[in-house]
Amino acid sequence: MKDAEHPQQPFAPLLHVAFGAQSAQILYIAATLGVADHLRDGQRTATDLSGALGVDAVALQRVLRGLVNLGVCTETDSGGFGLTALGDYLRADHPDSPRVILNGEVHGALWADMLATVQTGESASQRVFGMPFYEYLSRHPAAGALFDRAMTSAGWVRYRFRPAIEAYDFGQFKMIVDVGGGNGTFLVELLKTYPQPGGLVFDVPRLAEPARQTIETAGLTARCQFLGGNAFEAVPPGGDAYLLSNVVISWGDREAVVPLRNCRKVIAPGGKLLLVEWAMPARDESREGFRFWDTVTMDLIMLAAFGSRSGHVRTRSEFQALLGAAGFSLTAVVPTRTSIYVIEAAPV
Repeated sequence: MKDAEHPQQPFAPLLHVAFGAQSAQILYIAATLGVADHLRDGQRTATDLSGALGVDAVALQRVLRGLVNLGVCTETDSGGFGLTALGDYLRADHPDSPRVILNGEVHGALWADMLATVQTGESASQRVFGMPFYEYLSRHPAAGALFDRAMTSAGWVRYRFRPAIEAYDFGQFKMIVDVGGGNGTFLVELLKTYPQPGGLVFDVPRLAEPARQTIETAGLTARCQFLGGNAFEAVPPGGDAYLLSNVVISWGDREAVVPLRNCRKVIAPGGKLLLVEWAMPARDESREGFRFWDTVTMDLIMLAAFGSRSGHVRTRSEFQALLGAAGFSLTAVVPTRTSIYVIEAAPV
C-alpha cells in the first residue's frame, strides 16, 4: 500500500513531533551507551555490538533501527550497522555530545512536567528536583559538570560565541569584564581574536579552577584573570565593557536588573554594556526557519527550568525597558549569523 493511501498521512508532520520524546530518548541511549564510539571504525551487527556494550541484543537492534530512521546510522542487507556523518556528533570524544546527554538526563525530566508549569506558572525544577535549577546543578556535581561541558562545548563556541565575536567590534575596549563568564571559554575566544583588550572572568568561586585552566591553556595569563564573587552584591570595577552572555535570560526583570545596576555603578565613562542573548522577534519580523525555532525552543527551556515569572527570551522592547531600569540606554541590537544578538547599551 502506498503512503498516500494511509489515512493518517496528512497528520504525519504532527505525529513526528508528538513522538519527539521517543526520538530524544533514542539519541540519549545511543550517546550514553557509546554506540557511536563502537561504530566509528566500521560496521557491526547488533549481536556483536550488544556484547561490547553489555546490553540485550534484541532490544539494541530495535534501537539501532530507530537510529537509522533518525539518520544517525545505516543498515546493510547483511545486518550490519554503520555510522553516518550525523552520527559522529554522538561520539564521546565529540565536543557536542554532552548536549544530547544533558537533554536526556536533566532537561527531559523538566519537559515531562511542563503541563503543571503552564497550569501554575511555577518552575518544573522545584517539583521535579525539589529545588531551584541552579541549586540542583550545584548540589549534584555530575549534573553540574555535564551542564558546564554542554555550555562550553565546541558547538556552543561555533554557534553562540564565534558569531557574536565576528559580528561586533570588541577590539575597541581596554578591559572587558565577563560577568557570569563561567570557565572563561567565551572571553578567551574573544581575546584570542582581539589582541588589544585585557579581560576579567567574574563568576562564582567554584569556577575558579576551570577558568584558570582555560586561561592558562590559551596562553592568556598576562591578559586575563578570574575573580570569584556574586554579581547580585557587586561586580569588579575597572571595565569599559561589561559582558553578560546567556545570563539575563535566566532571570526575571526584578532579578536581572540588580547585576545590571551593579555594572552601571562601576562602568568606565563612555563604556558599554553588552548582552549576548536570543531576542524574540516581533510580529512584523521573520518567524521562520531555524532562527525562530531555536529562539522559541530556548524560551521554552527557560519556562520549564525557571517558571513563567523568571527566565525568558526577551523582545527588543523588553530589553529596552530592562536596560532603562538599570540606568542604561539601548544603543544597538546587532544580529549575528546564528540565532543570537549582541545587544549594546550605554550608561545614561
